[in-house]
Amino acid sequence: MLFRRVSRSDPEKVFVVVKNSYSTASLANGYVVEWDASADADGVGVTLPSTACMTTGLGVSVAGVAAETIAHNTYGLVQVYGYHSAVRVRACTSDDVIVAHTGLRPALAGGFCAEGHDPNGTLNYRTMGFALAAYSSWTTTTMAAFIKAL
Repeated sequence: MLFRRVSRSDPEKVFVVVKNSYSTASLANGYVVEWDASADADGVGVTLPSTACMTTGLGVSVAGVAAETIAHNTYGLVQVYGYHSAVRVRACTSDDVIVAHTGLRPALAGGFCAEGHDPNGTLNYRTMGFALAAYSSWTTTTMAAFIKAL
């Protein structure tokens, strides 16, 4: 783990070094990723959050948010804690709209993004962080969030 040096003007951030094991695509800054438990399963590979990550695992395999562009089969940084200014998000349904100061979870329908955490839902999804703004569109955008994917 890499811990950013503490200063008054810049909040703390924690990163892990990972390998992009997602087929052939690069990961971009702000992409939500999960630990790769099928292709690599080596504790360093990350990939696109799977449907199983959310339906069976309820989001427990989320690795964090890419902090830089990471080409296929190369190593880079994923942020696991702290403020991130450009997390990729979307609202999946009217129940999943993103409200400021509410939890985020990986997208249910796949995609390198986060969605709102339905507070009235019957499933107890693991929250990977919380939104610092509101968003209610299916179209993917980036927004500020506080990541807690440790």
